[in-house]
Amino acid sequence: MIAVAEAIVSPIMSVLGAGVRDAWNDPSNLAYWLLRNCKIDGISADDEELYVERKGLEQRIADHVRRTTPRKYLVVVGPRGGGKTTAVKKMLMGRGKVVYVTLESEVETIQANLRSNLGIPSDKVFKVKDAFKAFEGLHGVDKPVLVVEIDSNVSPETVRKQSQELKILCADAKVAHGILILSDANAAFKLNTDPGRQEMLWIDDFDENEMNSLLDKFGILPKDDPDSAALRRRLWNEVGANAQDLVKMAKKARKAAGEAGARAAAGSAAERGVVERYIEEKQQDAFYGVHNLLTTIPIDKDTRLRLPNERWSLLSLTAALDRTPGGVKIKDTGVLPLNLSIAVKPTGCGALTYNGEGKRFQFYSKAHQHAARRWLKRRRIRHVSFLIRLLVLCLV
Repeated sequence: MIAVAEAIVSPIMSVLGAGVRDAWNDPSNLAYWLLRNCKIDGISADDEELYVERKGLEQRIADHVRRTTPRKYLVVVGPRGGGKTTAVKKMLMGRGKVVYVTLESEVETIQANLRSNLGIPSDKVFKVKDAFKAFEGLHGVDKPVLVVEIDSNVSPETVRKQSQELKILCADAKVAHGILILSDANAAFKLNTDPGRQEMLWIDDFDENEMNSLLDKFGILPKDDPDSAALRRRLWNEVGANAQDLVKMAKKARKAAGEAGARAAAGSAAERGVVERYIEEKQQDAFYGVHNLLTTIPIDKDTRLRLPNERWSLLSLTAALDRTPGGVKIKDTGVLPLNLSIAVKPTGCGALTYNGEGKRFQFYSKAHQHAARRWLKRRRIRHVSFLIRLLVLCLV
């Protein structure tokens, strides 16, 4: 379909030449430029080969862009490296009229990004809404899809403003289906709550079946080998399966097996060695993350004020999550998502996160869950030891 539209556009371009670029007030011309210059990049051939199907998530994305009239914009959020961008790109591959915008800094906006990509001079009028209205009529009856991905370094205020712009374009003006991808799980704190115009989609790490499917694609830790099968279970139970981290680890394991030589036993041992080191590193990183979260008194980066109350709130929340690892609903805690965002972000750790779709707090990974349990156990032991020493001193 895109090829057909471009075949129509090309003669127009050859006739009008540079004149088209001066007719910025004509939405039709802008629509053609959107079609030609802002098409979504599909996933790489490597990613395509290793892609793990996630039926429930894919169906949600497909249903969203299939609606005749946009009602809400879709917010895709989840742990870093969980596969959010890959899932969205996979579902939109082959679809015409898709515009992809990436915002990586404070000064970028949806309009400024498109203006830059299209080469529109700053002194010319550029109305995104009018361009998308014209975009709809290029071919077929499908509404265009506007995908906006916001980097984790962007400030909360910028996230709020751009989500508001997406809401106006997609939910209010209904000129496009909108998808907002937030690179950081905690970025959901920054959004204005607007359930009437906003739909949340939480993309978590792989489940156990998806993890096994990926390992099978790489051909590592074969299930028919007892030692390898046991290590798969340990990997799942102790660390979990972050998609990005798992791919990096699997590539290293496959490379190590290849370098180990032709003997199958040597290759399997090399694979297992890489996976075991990966588990140990993730456990260590998780413990440091939990320790930093619960021992550092956070400082608000804007006001530079120390936040001791948030530290105690986080400690209470972590203890509650230790009792209910599946997550703790907001209504069952005294902690607001905004408080957690203020406290977590400056520490630079990802031990806890907030699931915006399920409206619950949860551990960032299974490794963080186990690390928190160890940390809390050590803390209780220290407290008991202190009380015993204090009692001895009193008796003496």
